[in-house]
Amino acid sequence: GGSAGGAGGGKERPPADAAAKAAAKAKKDADKEKKAAKKAAAPAPAGGGDEARAVDVSWLDMRVGHITAAEAHPESDKLYIETIDLGEPAGPRQVLSGLAQYLPIEAVRGARVVVLCNLGAKKLGGVESQGMVLCAKSEAGLGFVTPPDAAPVGERVCFEGFPGEPESNPKRIQKKKAWETCMPDLATDAEGVACYRGVPFATAAGKCTAAIKSAPIS
Repeated sequence: GGSAGGAGGGKERPPADAAAKAAAKAKKDADKEKKAAKKAAAPAPAGGGDEARAVDVSWLDMRVGHITAAEAHPESDKLYIETIDLGEPAGPRQVLSGLAQYLPIEAVRGARVVVLCNLGAKKLGGVESQGMVLCAKSEAGLGFVTPPDAAPVGERVCFEGFPGEPESNPKRIQKKKAWETCMPDLATDAEGVACYRGVPFATAAGKCTAAIKSAPIS
């Protein structure tokens, strides 16, 4: 009888071992899931949230501007130094643009334009530039992306289907290559309407346009 009991005892042990192993594995899996959930939730409280936000045109801060003054760069025959009113409390911005070989300075002074405002300041030819004037360019020439006459200075240019506030930190714009990512999708259509992936540059007063049609914008 004893040996039968012994054998019986031997048979009972593996299921017990299996149950213990299964319990240990379940605990391990649960811990893993907890850690993963914790990791996934972590960026949100930090206000990160944007880590998951796809880079598209909504990252870019494009605004209606008015070039109130322009002069030739003292050391470059390609650059103009423009003073642009963007309706900001800090006053107008200084922006440098490589327009001298395409447009006479008279055509630049007084122009209404669309300015990319959140790239961060950088020096061109030793002079600081605080933005980028957007233009359409092809073999036919170069022309400003122009907002409607009724659009007020400082209004943000928006794109239907691409909601979201622009990224305020120029370092993140650079790190995520937001401008480099969006630029290939910017172009005028056959009517001269400025578009991102076929969606017009829009203001409350209407669409932005350029004299140069079916051309890339940069």
